Amino acid sequence: MQTDMSLFELLNAKHSEYRYLLLDPLKSVASWNSLHLTHLQEKWGCESLLRVLRPDLAYSPEHCPVLLLLASPEADCDEAIVLESEAYSRDERLYERRYVCGWISSPLALDALAAELAGLCKQIKREGIVPFYEPLRLELLQTLGEAEELSSLMSPISQWWRVSCSGYLTALSGKSGGEEWRLKWGAERAQNEVRNIWRLLFAWQKTQETLPPDAALQAADAWARSATAKFHHTGDQLCLALCYLTFPCHITEHPDVQSLLRQVASDPNLHFTQLFPTLPNAVWQTLIQP
Repeated sequence: MQTDMSLFELLNAKHSEYRYLLLDPLKSVASWNSLHLTHLQEKWGCESLLRVLRPDLAYSPEHCPVLLLLASPEADCDEAIVLESEAYSRDERLYERRYVCGWISSPLALDALAAELAGLCKQIKREGIVPFYEPLRLELLQTLGEAEELSSLMSPISQWWRVSCSGYLTALSGKSGGEEWRLKWGAERAQNEVRNIWRLLFAWQKTQETLPPDAALQAADAWARSATAKFHHTGDQLCLALCYLTFPCHITEHPDVQSLLRQVASDPNLHFTQLFPTLPNAVWQTLIQP
């Protein structure tokens, strides 16, 4: 859900719970930045930071996510770090990897929450590890029909706020429920294709000033639709998916485009990215008409 309250207000509204900032050191941060772990340790003390031992990276804890305790129950959050981390998250919202993964409110103390988050990495998917806390992965899970199941699985977490790829502050609320969950095919496919969906979002953002609130959902859908073209090259699929997002009509319904798609699918030496711009001007005029 979206909210009109500021992040600082939202965090302090959960006054009876612990409030946290979740960071991912797999994304490098400039050593001079105050959000760098070295500076956070100096300011907050080592006892306020704890590694989330992601199961597939537990052997290398320095690469695992880090929880920073922003405030204990009945205490207020430090406004400066909330504002700075939010600004940082907005600036990196369309980066392939993001450092600020979100802000969490929970009745769980630091050790218990770290263990809970590590366990969730194994529960999202029956086989394999899903670093669900990465903002785009979490956004895709939340928007591709998995919000209710995800909320039930995250019941020990009262609120999880994050900045979406469109720049909106959104929240996921945990609630009591069952722990059995099997990802729907569309949601699992999106998790497997998260890097290509990010590439599509990044390219889409280059074509317009802002992305719509449901940009991640639209991008995942466009990427899935483009897969039906059976291209031999990822770049061609990316191009077609971007066309779905930026053209005012369904371009694949045009007979000339359909012919082009068949040619490219039948010959691995052909590229949609090279042939598509060579369509006659009359066809282009038809494609760009609202």
